[in-house]
Amino acid sequence: MKTVVENINDMANEIQAKLHELLLAHSEIYEWNRNSPDDSVVVISAHGNYAYQKLSEEGRQLQSWLLENYRRFYVLLRVLLREQPKDVIKTLSKDNNVIERTIEQQHTWSNTVEEALKRAIDSLNEELNLLTSLYSAAEGNIILIPDINALLHNPMLEKWSFNEFPKFEIILTPTLLSELDGLKINHRNEAIRQKTETLINQIKEYRRRGNIFQGVNLVKDVSTIKTLAVEPKMEDTLPWLESTNNDDRMLASVVEVMRIYPRSIVAFVTRDINAQNKAEYAQIPYIEPPTP
Repeated sequence: MKTVVENINDMANEIQAKLHELLLAHSEIYEWNRNSPDDSVVVISAHGNYAYQKLSEEGRQLQSWLLENYRRFYVLLRVLLREQPKDVIKTLSKDNNVIERTIEQQHTWSNTVEEALKRAIDSLNEELNLLTSLYSAAEGNIILIPDINALLHNPMLEKWSFNEFPKFEIILTPTLLSELDGLKINHRNEAIRQKTETLINQIKEYRRRGNIFQGVNLVKDVSTIKTLAVEPKMEDTLPWLESTNNDDRMLASVVEVMRIYPRSIVAFVTRDINAQNKAEYAQIPYIEPPTP
């Protein structure tokens, strides 16, 4: 598993490879605003003197893949950079405009596909370079964010271990803690209510070990636990996440942790197949909790 920044770079590399294929294997550019090179009548356009020939069916399919995957990449990037200075956001928007216009094959000032490709790749690289401005609360940590499903499956957090992660930190979100409180009172299954109350008492015991917002030991030299105090602002996160859905609020919290720890490995912990599907669509790494 890779850090947040490494995963974003992998996404960008895949988009770059598809851009190469779309432009160099499927695209042609022509001068649209005159009938012939010798024509003295020229139409002036604010968006460029060159246009793309109509794509083949294969080219259209590749264009469709690029539009969907680039837009998901860009939205994630925009959320991670949202607290940066205005000049960073302005640069991000400018680069996004160049890349989207290239993928959509709108009018351009580039007179060859090679030039159009270079402009798009330069803009993609500039977007990635903006990530270097992000402050990271820590580097190289392994940060795991469980949902209610993971905790009910294996509530013994002090016994959690992962072969690939000899040392890790668990973060409990406000959404998770609120769900625990609700289940303790409202769940129709008495066994679930009892398990939930045990979990809540366990978390209260962790609080007595120190400042749980800063992190306290679960197992010395293996695992620590901390809590987040503030719910994510759903209007500032990925646009397809719904504020009324707990899975979506959990994912918004994971994205917020990714923003705080861009140079750490951040993973959502869940056994819920629907939550896993949503995480995969949002480009959020996930793992399953250890078996009790």
